[in-house]
Amino acid sequence: SSGINAEWPLRPGPNQTSVRNINIEIYDEKALQADTRIAWTNISVPGSVFEGHTLDEWFPLSGKLGEGKEGSINVIISYTTMPMITTPHQRIHYAYGGQAPLHQVPRPVPPVSETDISSIKDMFPDVEREVIKTVLESNHGNVENTVTAILQMNEESGNGPDAREPAA
Repeated sequence: SSGINAEWPLRPGPNQTSVRNINIEIYDEKALQADTRIAWTNISVPGSVFEGHTLDEWFPLSGKLGEGKEGSINVIISYTTMPMITTPHQRIHYAYGGQAPLHQVPRPVPPVSETDISSIKDMFPDVEREVIKTVLESNHGNVENTVTAILQMNEESGNGPDAREPAA
């Protein structure tokens, strides 16, 4: 349990009256590789939500360990109708790619400290300072994750510790 509290306001399109199913997917965020889906669940929204009741339940997550065996997620759903306000000649474009996008609250990139950059540079003298800074920013200032990512980059490029010649 990482204690992340996220809020995604879902706004149905103009021809929809409600959202009946919600698919939640949780990904392992990778710095330099594609993110990996690690857990998921599908929630059927009960009709009582559309009558003004709030749903506050824990839902099991599925993944590599099997159906409902990856932990659980607390989901709170409420429904409110809002008056539709339009202006003359207003055009609304909805992108459609086959699946609705997951609304995410972007995390602000914290400023990285020169001390952290220098510490990592001492560990990896052959890696450019700007590369270290970029990887550190993509890991939101987390030094441990940054060191792991740079180690993976070195291993993939053949510059890891196993690639060095033994001393003669």
